[in-house]
Amino acid sequence: MRPTFVLSLDTELVWGSLDHTTPEAFAARYPDVRGVIGELITMLGHYEISATWAIVGHLLLGSCTGQHGDVACGVAGSRSNLPLFYGDDILAMIRAARPVQEIGSHSFVHRQYDAPLASVSADLEEVVKVGRENALEFRSFVFPRNVEGHHELLAGKGFMAYRGADPTWYRSLTGPAGRVAHLFDQALSLPPPVSLPTQTLDGLWNVPGSMLLLSRLGARRFIPLSARVRKARRGFRRAVSEGKVFHLWFHPFNLAVDRPGMFSCLDRILGEVAALRKAGRLEVKTMGDLASEMAGARSDE
Repeated sequence: MRPTFVLSLDTELVWGSLDHTTPEAFAARYPDVRGVIGELITMLGHYEISATWAIVGHLLLGSCTGQHGDVACGVAGSRSNLPLFYGDDILAMIRAARPVQEIGSHSFVHRQYDAPLASVSADLEEVVKVGRENALEFRSFVFPRNVEGHHELLAGKGFMAYRGADPTWYRSLTGPAGRVAHLFDQALSLPPPVSLPTQTLDGLWNVPGSMLLLSRLGARRFIPLSARVRKARRGFRRAVSEGKVFHLWFHPFNLAVDRPGMFSCLDRILGEVAALRKAGRLEVKTMGDLASEMAGARSDE
């Protein structure tokens, strides 16, 4: 396959942070997340890059009663009084973006998919339901916390792609050792892994991550922005030399801390990606488009 750049965005607002923070603390830590998303959409438009926006399904709602089939969300209300739990306006922003962006799923309520089958099945049923209500047919899935599970359910619901865990050198390390190794890896701008998509089940492709664009929160602020750019550059240049996929990912709210610096960092990364694309050395695809391409190539064999 041709060298390819993929960008996926874990779009969850507060849903992925409820186990360690309050909505009020989240809002103070990550100010103006909606403004950040709008600025990100503008930058993607400037460089004509389509990304995969993996959205927590509950964000597609404008209001709810707190119960969705067999899934209790615990936040009855609406966007007007609970804006971090509802995001129908964010969906509208993404849909209006040009070039067209892919809208994928990040579960319904950020439930980890290593949970029991019944729990995951109920969550995924609500994903499909809310997608149908918004005229969306999801092709791509990002596992909450990057914890994989129940792939057969994804395949059964028509998903074609998921983002597998980044195959980093420190992947087997857990707890403090893993966190230290991650910061060490980022600080030294070690070349991130690049991969080829692999078929996990019939019609379902793993498009592994390569690099998290690290935020500037906490100790991460001591890592220079230039280290992030250098690491990404080493990633897509490695993809070019090896004919593989460099898959960058982050949460849009990661750009909210030191917003000018983080957007400057991303601008440099996307600018170089666009230059390589213009030179014919790198393609840019969404997760769904890449999986469709791989499926087509497999059927031609």
